[in-house]
Amino acid sequence: MQNRLCLLAGFDKKNTLQDYVLYLARKLSKISDVYYFADGNFSPAELQKICPYTKYAASAPHKSYDFGSWQILINHIGWEKIMTYDEMIICNDSIYGPLSNMEDIFDYMNLRDYDFWGLTENYNSSYHLDSYFMVFKNDVLKHPKFHEFWNSIVPTSNRKTYESILTPFLTELGFSGNSYIKNYKKEDQLAYPLRLFKTSRMPFIRVNTLKHPEYNLKEPIFYIDSRIENKSGYDKHLINNHLKSDDSFYGFGVKYYAKKTTDKFKRKLSNWYPKI
Repeated sequence: MQNRLCLLAGFDKKNTLQDYVLYLARKLSKISDVYYFADGNFSPAELQKICPYTKYAASAPHKSYDFGSWQILINHIGWEKIMTYDEMIICNDSIYGPLSNMEDIFDYMNLRDYDFWGLTENYNSSYHLDSYFMVFKNDVLKHPKFHEFWNSIVPTSNRKTYESILTPFLTELGFSGNSYIKNYKKEDQLAYPLRLFKTSRMPFIRVNTLKHPEYNLKEPIFYIDSRIENKSGYDKHLINNHLKSDDSFYGFGVKYYAKKTTDKFKRKLSNWYPKI
């Protein structure tokens, strides 16, 4: 097995470490040394929850999104130590999973000998790999320009600023990169979680796909509830409990979606037939 480092970035508006994040960290710890940093003010007791799966866990508000958290972790670890790893993963908590064996994906991608890779690719504004999960090989880790890139991270109002430039930046340096799942249709791949899992054993589901299905999901939500657990073994309650922690969301699954739809219809009725 490769000697891997994983930088895990977190955020929760209630400064809470959700159970799905703990599960993600536990699974990542099986394949890498995990370092965690959250953009926020997490209490020591809250951070203690993730300590069994990490080498380091801390938090502080920095307004630089995931790339700011990854930058802080890089500065904490230091390039001298980072360059001793065969691979470095950057990952965030905007995903549920893993739903499948991560080592199988690493084996598949290592056979293709890319210098860096991601799980999905994005054509929004310009071509780039999605940064919720990316992997960089040792040759990339040793390159001075790669170090300069991380030194250049500053607070930004656009969470996609650095994601969109990282792939072309590395390509211009002469590194080869690709995605595990190709996006030939140039669509929002993460809007099709069932298709991705069925055809490619995609290990993750984007949180916002299920949190805001009316905008981000292109498949029937009624099928997702049972298939996630039946086909992958992933505990759907990890998703359900997280979504219910948001006061504006009813939860996950058919009965919650039905309740949300019913309540929305009731609000429309009240507007059409106001009380006299």
